[in-house]
Amino acid sequence: MKLKSILTAAAAVLVLGACCNNAPKEEPDTEAMKHKVYSISMNKICKEWDGQWQGMAVASDGNCYFGSSTHAKSHGAGFHKFDPRTYKHTMIVEDMTYLCGEQDLPFQQGKIHSPIVECDGWLYFCTHLSNYWKEGIEAYPGAHVFGYEMATGEFRDFGIVKERYSIYSAIGVDPVLKKLYVFSVPFVPELYQNDGCHLMSIDIATGEKKDCGKVVDGRLGASFWFFVDKDSNLWFTLWKRNYSYENDFGNLYCYNPEADSIKIYDNVLPKGQLIDGTPVSEARNEQRAWTWLSPFPGRDKCYFIQGTLGGGDERLWIFDPSKDIVSGEAFEPVAYIGSSYFETAVGGDRLYFCQYEDLEDARTIFSEDEREIDPDSPAYVDRKIHLRSISLTDEGEHREIKDHGALIDQDGRQALMIMSMAADNDGHVFVYGSWRPKSFKEATLQYLLFEYPNGDLYRLLKRGEFFAVINTNED
Repeated sequence: MKLKSILTAAAAVLVLGACCNNAPKEEPDTEAMKHKVYSISMNKICKEWDGQWQGMAVASDGNCYFGSSTHAKSHGAGFHKFDPRTYKHTMIVEDMTYLCGEQDLPFQQGKIHSPIVECDGWLYFCTHLSNYWKEGIEAYPGAHVFGYEMATGEFRDFGIVKERYSIYSAIGVDPVLKKLYVFSVPFVPELYQNDGCHLMSIDIATGEKKDCGKVVDGRLGASFWFFVDKDSNLWFTLWKRNYSYENDFGNLYCYNPEADSIKIYDNVLPKGQLIDGTPVSEARNEQRAWTWLSPFPGRDKCYFIQGTLGGGDERLWIFDPSKDIVSGEAFEPVAYIGSSYFETAVGGDRLYFCQYEDLEDARTIFSEDEREIDPDSPAYVDRKIHLRSISLTDEGEHREIKDHGALIDQDGRQALMIMSMAADNDGHVFVYGSWRPKSFKEATLQYLLFEYPNGDLYRLLKRGEFFAVINTNED
């Protein structure tokens, strides 16, 4: 099968105006490193970037790689690198639409709304459509899967995985079979009503794409995380907050590549509890799904949560596929942590997570909705987001939760929403989200679905997008 072209980062610089990876090494920014929370404005680079969901990872080279996403019809997603040893930020790609060679078409590759996974020195991630309204959905040709070689700065475009289908949003890599897996989702009504969501695989060596089976029939769907275990089995759940499925009220799915089939374990995910042990409502239990996970280094197990928008459970869990799934033996509760979502990460021997200061706020208020409230309106309530963590080596479900403090940066900006997070083994936690800006230069320019009476298509919001690093060693 003919492969898509491989682009170098230097070539991407010429096309996109991005920064070259091979720039001379800079001295550490010691002034920036003095701050416990240090942020970098993304909207000073691109006004249309308005959020980031997933799409962040600490790689084996020690750098944090992350995306920056948008809903605009005029600009696509960015791809970045941050070096915690020097505090140097590098914009690798400013607009993924150009890297796809689709800059002259009437749509944008607006998001990197997938995990970033690593294999053999390459990072892999997916694009996702930008504008969710009718014209954007109908024009969208499909999501791409990209590889990025860290040592050389080369990109490899595996192309559109399934024509007119986006990827929403899981990607997984099997380092043994050298395969990628993605969750392919149609947003055009005629496609999801007459077809549905598919699990797709890509052979890394040849680029060959394979349909591994339809998972959702006759409707939209979503799956945010994949766990590829040491035996090459692919495990996943379906997100239920915005979608409903027949006969899925807590199912676990497993694709076995040898049998080339998907096995469904009905209603086996753990029932939810609050941090004090109170069971969550049955309606919330019907929404059970993995809303974050992290594989163990040997891929024999993984950590997972079913927190905010995933059933409301407030515990960290371990899934061990070698144990009995139907009886529940495969699911081991680790510790009560309170409600959490994408803003969760393993770093060294700790689990980090972001929450509102008040745990009741954390379980009842979704920060992505809260960030849209005008801070000058009577409806606005000042709710600070805190970074917290627990030890993964301690024992007992009621472990000490360490509060690292509110997310307030070097200039007094306050975090409003965090939806991407990663951590390294040296005490650095990396986040991307919406913060209260200090000036209009830092504010997001949001595309509007409907024009204002004066014909404007954009409005300047009272929030901005920032990447930030928290040095927990400064506690």
